[in-house]
Amino acid sequence: MPDTNYSSCWLFPLAQWGAGLDGDALAEPVRSRLGDCALDWWGAMIAGTRHRLAEPYRRVLGGPVAGDCSVAGCPEGRPPLQAAAANAALSHLLEVDDGHRLAMMHPGVTVFPVVMALAEHMDLSAAEMRAAVVVGYEVGLRVGALLGKAHYATCHTTATAGCFGAAAAAARILGLDAERTLWALGHAGTQAAGLWQFLDDGAEAAKAFHPATAVRNGLTAAMLASEGIPGAARVLEGRRGLLAAWGLAGDPAVLADGLGDRFEILQTTLKGWPACGQMHSSLDALRDLMRRERLRSDDIERIVVTGPRAQVDIADVRDPRSFEEAKFSTRFCIAFLALEGSLSFSNFTPDALDRDAVRRLSERVEVVEEPSFTARFPAKRPARVEVLCRDGSAFSAERSFRRGDPEDPWSWADLVERFDAITVGLESVLRGEFVAWSEAFGTAAGPQGGAVRALFRRLIEDGEIRDEA
Repeated sequence: MPDTNYSSCWLFPLAQWGAGLDGDALAEPVRSRLGDCALDWWGAMIAGTRHRLAEPYRRVLGGPVAGDCSVAGCPEGRPPLQAAAANAALSHLLEVDDGHRLAMMHPGVTVFPVVMALAEHMDLSAAEMRAAVVVGYEVGLRVGALLGKAHYATCHTTATAGCFGAAAAAARILGLDAERTLWALGHAGTQAAGLWQFLDDGAEAAKAFHPATAVRNGLTAAMLASEGIPGAARVLEGRRGLLAAWGLAGDPAVLADGLGDRFEILQTTLKGWPACGQMHSSLDALRDLMRRERLRSDDIERIVVTGPRAQVDIADVRDPRSFEEAKFSTRFCIAFLALEGSLSFSNFTPDALDRDAVRRLSERVEVVEEPSFTARFPAKRPARVEVLCRDGSAFSAERSFRRGDPEDPWSWADLVERFDAITVGLESVLRGEFVAWSEAFGTAAGPQGGAVRALFRRLIEDGEIRDEA
């Protein structure tokens, strides 16, 4: 028989809180933030349907079995598990999905695909969807923060902690009580996996598989718990739990501190650049510097980018040979921004790999670690950019936060403009329908599950889905 003395289990406070959250009782600014995050996710998924890897991921993750849930860009429905996994992968292909500094992960792609698939399958109310999204974000992000920097150095936290977020969102929708929610988190923990080795081996195209596995495994975990199959209640802290397996020392206070009063969804970052988030402060700093000093690319002799260790480890691909690799190359992206004057969701395309001028300038970009920046990471995302000019002059700019961080947020109008740029090529009326759905998501008269199906149908039948090389 399973141990039912849960009072000392690290995850039990989260399970209790998540099982009882009322989606109609959420206050501002959480309601508004739900709309921001929904629009961010819709944009990431729609953009992903144009990626060259979209169809292979749809084929493999969607599978051959018919169902009643939508996969973006696919006219045939799939079962909830397969649809959620496929949409999670699509949402991560273009690196435009949200992030979180302390958790060092992308929460939206591990939560929204689960909620949307079950919304279609069960015709959920807006309140049920809202509660599930908030619970999924809160659990995933708190687990990610607990795992910390040492874990992130080897593991892709979107895959590992994301599995917990997906399980928590599904458990809330399935109406699991605190005990069964805890079991779901236990099942999630035993499946949590995702290694950064693909970066070392030049396999960046595999990155989208990570949120897909988090979603698939997390939803499976909740379904197992709903059938009464117990999960490991101490899957984090137990003698043979995750922390022991990964050699980590976590503080349980991270999981419950401020629970119900401080919402981690409010601390998410909505990306300002279509590249790995570890380089965003550097890109912000270069943009600020070039505007301030009115520099032209012809003026530049050399650029030195200084950042935390994570930027060197994750985002320093030196000679990218694919567009996926380019998104993890600070050198390449810095050079592109310096030459083009912008690096946007519309102008940074696979054609950039063929730009000889970008290649040449990227060879004169240096990326170095600053130990004091590493010490400030991940609570802050410090970066310094120094531009050394051909005439001997030198200029520098420094940032502690990124555009889109809570300290430098987007307005709703900015987010709509950003969504339009991410989904360029989609008919404007249809873009407006996604914007309207997202804006209404946090309101009392929010959209029902049937509206989710209608949006997917419109995207499949009327959306202009163009392939991207």
